Amino acid sequence: MLQLSEYDTYIFDCDGVILDSNQLKIVAMRNAVESYEFDALLVNRCVEYFKNNFGKSRFHHIDMFVNDILKVDAAFTEEVKTKLLSLYSSQCRALYMTAEITDGFVDLITALKGNKFVASGSEQGELREVFKERGLDQYFDGIFGSPEKKVNHVKAIIDANKLSKAIMFGDAVSDLEAARDNEIDFVFYRPLSNVQSKMDILCDKYNYKVFNQWK
Repeated sequence: MLQLSEYDTYIFDCDGVILDSNQLKIVAMRNAVESYEFDALLVNRCVEYFKNNFGKSRFHHIDMFVNDILKVDAAFTEEVKTKLLSLYSSQCRALYMTAEITDGFVDLITALKGNKFVASGSEQGELREVFKERGLDQYFDGIFGSPEKKVNHVKAIIDANKLSKAIMFGDAVSDLEAARDNEIDFVFYRPLSNVQSKMDILCDKYNYKVFNQWK
């Protein structure tokens, strides 16, 4: 791994990396699923899956819940998916406006030279609106989100900028995989991760750096 100042481009996940929003989003997803009064054990399975696969899009998660965990009757699957997405999305925008920026992040992003991007599992339009309203868009050359997969966004960023020295910062397995699949360096930002132990093992395996703070 190079010194941070030596990279050409910097790619950041959002939840748990830029914003302290992981736990807020878990609560939001639980609220959405519970609104249908599914069995409590099934709701807990959905929330655990969501927590352990953070970084994947809400579309992926809700498809998984409805089809594989809740096993909603085929006649009602699209209706249930639409309602769950709507309930979750309405909460997400509100929580994004109040979620704290991770400690030291603004200082870091201001100090870094080169191109800077967000590649998130959050819905793209929503993310762009929130970043603009909170004044965070000024720090980035592009903000990308779902429904496109994160790994594809990282590839597009690298291809478009023709950069040979890129690094990604994330807190979830999907972030690490997006970096690894695109053969770029990766840093695990650990403090707010939902899967710290799993990420510790993977970072040790692949010799990736772990940051416990931005400062």
